[in-house]
Amino acid sequence: MEKLISVACITGFIGDILLQVGSINFHLGGQTGWGLKPYFAQHGTAESTFIAGGMMTLFYVFYIIYLHVANAPPSYLHLAIYGGLLDLFFRKTRLFASLDGYYHYFNYFWSAVWMAIPMMIPLFIFNSFMI
Repeated sequence: MEKLISVACITGFIGDILLQVGSINFHLGGQTGWGLKPYFAQHGTAESTFIAGGMMTLFYVFYIIYLHVANAPPSYLHLAIYGGLLDLFFRKTRLFASLDGYYHYFNYFWSAVWMAIPMMIPLFIFNSFMI
């Protein structure tokens, strides 16, 4: 499980870099970069990548320790549901007020989808390449 957690950390780190490049340098997501430009402006390039890597690590540690069924490997379905619930938690608590633009840009469904996908990617990488 330690390798899976490491993959989650690296996935968060690299995913954040890709989002920054896409939204800022290539202007994907329009003027607001899917509402992420204020977040990146507030936290900066390095800080936001470390936040993403750290959060993915914590999300996976919490999932592995507390949420997945004993002796059963993590599943894509459970990680997708977990991602959707995490998204709802972040939306409702405004833990990162700098993400208000993101939540304004995406409705509940699409922001949950865009949280569920990153939660499944580390498991996909782990299963595909058995790192």
